[in-house]
Amino acid sequence: MDLAPYGAGFGLDGGYTLKSGLYLGAYFDSWLGRTVPQRRDPLIGRMIDYDADTSALNVGVRVGFDVPLYMLVLRYNLGLGITSMSWDFGDVDASDVLYGDASHPNVGVHVAPGAALLLPLGTLAVGIGFDYLAQISVTLPSGLLGKLMIGVQL
Repeated sequence: MDLAPYGAGFGLDGGYTLKSGLYLGAYFDSWLGRTVPQRRDPLIGRMIDYDADTSALNVGVRVGFDVPLYMLVLRYNLGLGITSMSWDFGDVDASDVLYGDASHPNVGVHVAPGAALLLPLGTLAVGIGFDYLAQISVTLPSGLLGKLMIGVQL
């Protein structure tokens, strides 16, 4: 089964960087996901065509370290949080596609190592980054998430 809960998304990330470069923060992400057409062809029984529509919410805490690089800042970080994935298989029952033992929504713990390259512009900061969302639960898919960041430094 191919589940794709990490399509386009948006999120909020807030935190504080100490003078030593240690970053402490929290995050909330909402991923719209996408619908993936599927076919299950069991050895015994009828073939099933269905659409797997999934989306996800992530919330957690993050610790990181900022490394100044000339006018840029490289931030290495590690997040720990919870993922809630909603799924819908249309008219097909989840047990027919071997996903019947998963709760709805499917909730699990994730670890998210990542990095970001930030450009401070006065009180504004812009950057790009990524997180690898490693799910602990086998019923939730892991994923590499790219981010475009725009924020305010207080």
